[in-house]
This record gives sequence, structure tokens and C-alpha cells, in this order.
Amino acid sequence: MNRTRLIWIVAALVMPVALTSCNLLGGLIGAALPFAGIKLVFSCLPEHVEVDTPSGPMRVEHLKAGDWVIGYGGKPVKVLQKHSYLESPETEFLTIEFSDGAEVEVCGMHRVAGLRARSLQPGDFIAGRTVTGVSRHRGETRSCDLLTEDKGYRVQGVPVNSMIEEMHRAAMSGVGSLAD
Repeated sequence: MNRTRLIWIVAALVMPVALTSCNLLGGLIGAALPFAGIKLVFSCLPEHVEVDTPSGPMRVEHLKAGDWVIGYGGKPVKVLQKHSYLESPETEFLTIEFSDGAEVEVCGMHRVAGLRARSLQPGDFIAGRTVTGVSRHRGETRSCDLLTEDKGYRVQGVPVNSMIEEMHRAAMSGVGSLAD
């Protein structure tokens, strides 16, 4: 096949994509492909988890970019992005219980007060609280994460890191770059 004919075939295949969705579809596909493997490692928060907001707890599934939440640092911050994911019912989530009655439900790779949830054990002292229990469960079908103006958000007063930027860095440099 000659080079000119090959260029026309590629152009015919790419042109409809380039003219769709405000010229974003091709770029989005290219940007999303590195995240496919990373999403297998991270699962975020089950969609029913309530995030602290200035007007009280709100399910993460109902929050959107532009909403205000209580940030990682304890002050109101704006949600810049929300990512939602389908989960396999076999995905394992952890519920971290604290001495003050707070509970945080996340995947094992998610960071709570800067520490991976999977590394937390009863007796650990984080964010001014003592971990009293860690339980595991399956059956969630959707999860979400928020990118905020600071390092994350709060769930029942407990600082929870946004994992979106860490997932992006891992996608760009490889899953092996993930550190605890």
C-alpha cells in the first residue's frame, strides 16, 4: 500500500473522532488509557459514604465540581473534580473505626490522614484519634473520589486524602511507582 493511500485511510478514520465532542474525544481516550491499569489498584470511596460539608454530611455520589466540602485541613474548600467508577462486587473495601465513633470506608490503597488504609491497625493513632477496628467487606458496585482545593476532604471529621493526583502520577510513571 502506498504512503498517500495510508494517510487518507488514517485521516478518514481519525477525522470523525477529531470533530466529535468539541475535539476532545481523541485526547480523552489517549489520556484515559494509562488509567485503566491504575483503576484496578485504587477503588476510592463507596458512593454511599457521606463527606463532611459546611451544611452537614452529604453522600459523595451527590457531590459535584463546584460544591463545597470540609477539606483535609478542616476548612471549607471547593470540589474541583469528581471521579466516579464502576466496581466489581468482589472489590474489597475497608471500614476504619475510631475511638470517637467515627468510621471511614475506603479501599485499601486509599490514604486516610496520609496513611494507606490497608496499613492501619487497631491501636494506631492518626489525626488525633485511635483506630479501634478495621473490617473488610465486598459488594459495592460504585465508588467515587473528589479532587479539592487542598489535599482532600473529611469524613466524620477524619481527614481523607484525594487519590486522584496520586492515580495520575502512577498512570504516568507506572503502577510500580506507588509507595506506601
